[in-house]
Amino acid sequence: MKTEEKDNYLKETLEVYINRTFAKTSVPGGGSVVACVSSLSSALIGMVLNYTLGKERYIVYEKELKYIFVENEIILKKLSAYIERDSEIYANIRKYTSSKDAITATKYLKESAALHLDICRAALKIIEFAEILAEKGNQALISDTGISSALAVSVFISAKINLLINLKYITGDKEFITNSLQEIERIEKKVMEKGKAVTCKVLKKLEIKDG
Repeated sequence: MKTEEKDNYLKETLEVYINRTFAKTSVPGGGSVVACVSSLSSALIGMVLNYTLGKERYIVYEKELKYIFVENEIILKKLSAYIERDSEIYANIRKYTSSKDAITATKYLKESAALHLDICRAALKIIEFAEILAEKGNQALISDTGISSALAVSVFISAKINLLINLKYITGDKEFITNSLQEIERIEKKVMEKGKAVTCKVLKKLEIKDG
């Protein structure tokens, strides 16, 4: 069962987290789940890199892939922290909305919006990593590369939904809303184009040829 006390999802079993999500309480909810899936998408990039770095066949790409490895590790750490942080923010949104403290509630709505916009940015980075790994990563793990990208596209769409629900209730800061909408539009174009390209590339490599 879920509780409303401070959460520590990362130290729980996956079964407990799933059951807490299923239960009839407010957290973890969609926002935390999006952060969780984004972390798994990034983790798959890390797995592909771990099976690529040091391999003689891919040594020509070593420098570039090591850079991606470090950058992806930073992203993964941040996304993993968001799994718990989203629930903490949402608890505060509920608390201050209930107490009719609009100023403080808006502060947390903006923090939640910013968190999900950042997940959208991370989703694009993960897709870009997958785009590179589809060509330069260990080809024995091409399906994992493709799944990472597909998850990241889903993460973007889901995080955008969470961004929009927060923006809907923010008052008194039109500039924040406008800037957020403009950025998400720019990111979305790249996510959809690159995500489709990665999927097509991976599926092409996985084609079963007759004979």
